[in-house]
Amino acid sequence: MILDNLSRDSGVSSIVMNLYKNINSNNVKIDFLAFKEGNDSYLKMIKEKGSKVYILPNPLSLKTFVKSIKIIKKFFQEHSKEYDVVHLHSPSLNEFTLKYAKKYGITNRIIHSHSTMTSPIKIKKYIQMFLQRNVTKYANHFFSCSTEASEFLYGKEFCIRNEIYIVKNAVDTKKFMYSEEQAKQLTQEFDIEGKRIAIHVSNFSKIKNVSFLVCVLKRLISLTNDYKFIFVGDGPTKKDVEHLVNEFGLADYCIFTGRRNDVERLLNCGDVLLLPSIKEGLPVAVIEAQANGMKCLVSDTITREADVGDVTYLPLKEEEWIQKLIMINKRSNHERIYACEKFNTTEFNILNEAKRMELKYLSMRGGRA
Repeated sequence: MILDNLSRDSGVSSIVMNLYKNINSNNVKIDFLAFKEGNDSYLKMIKEKGSKVYILPNPLSLKTFVKSIKIIKKFFQEHSKEYDVVHLHSPSLNEFTLKYAKKYGITNRIIHSHSTMTSPIKIKKYIQMFLQRNVTKYANHFFSCSTEASEFLYGKEFCIRNEIYIVKNAVDTKKFMYSEEQAKQLTQEFDIEGKRIAIHVSNFSKIKNVSFLVCVLKRLISLTNDYKFIFVGDGPTKKDVEHLVNEFGLADYCIFTGRRNDVERLLNCGDVLLLPSIKEGLPVAVIEAQANGMKCLVSDTITREADVGDVTYLPLKEEEWIQKLIMINKRSNHERIYACEKFNTTEFNILNEAKRMELKYLSMRGGRA
């Protein structure tokens, strides 16, 4: 597995680790190559499971570019015979990894699309476009989290002519199962008893469009004052969002938890997950919320493949979000548990998807792609 970093803050890293932890290591041995460890990383967990981790200098940094290329090339030259498969989760690293995997004879080279857009920052956008211009050149297996993510990275024509293997962003259903006890604890902890609870979980990037929710809330409370919005996470726009909340006089209606390692617990007190993203691949937060038996309101730019039965897609028009929120009612404990049990049978259950991935890897063993 090749990733940009091993941070728990990274959505891609979290998706990869969900699969890794549930693939039978007696059948498939997985090692990792990354170019930085990142915050609160998975490094310790990976090593405890007996896998090797190689962290090499970053080829996307001007300071380490020349050094990195030499080291990466040497790495694949020395280790290529150890691996049947190399699976790249960061397409911008294609020229620096799969190129050498192919050169030194690794038979199965997977590239994996996890997104539907480049960076909103212009300079980063053009760099990514340049780095991803040859994504189909060195790989011979093409993976993606959704149809939209496939077409974004590979192009529609390529997707028509070639097989794209869809890997669902699956979650641990036991971890996200609704708990009535935890719901009661949280309503007391946050002093939100009797309120309808809307939750937003993200890294507060510009793409997540969090300020939109503040504008929705401002108008919503003029119609009903029984809502509380809980914002989970941290990131570049969080201070701006908090400033907007204070400017609009909405502090009494909002709770900012910051970065948390217990999102699965926090979801128990929620009635609806809100995700007004400008664009997404297949957001794991929406899958996690449905695994917890929650309803979801999301922007209509998000793939329909994220809908396991409890997602409503809306255009980014405040009035439409307000009208849907007014209609949201609390589910009974019985309804939440039923929704969780229904989710367990889907392909978004990590046990189902990990077994499918395990069989896919085994089909590539010994070069039999």
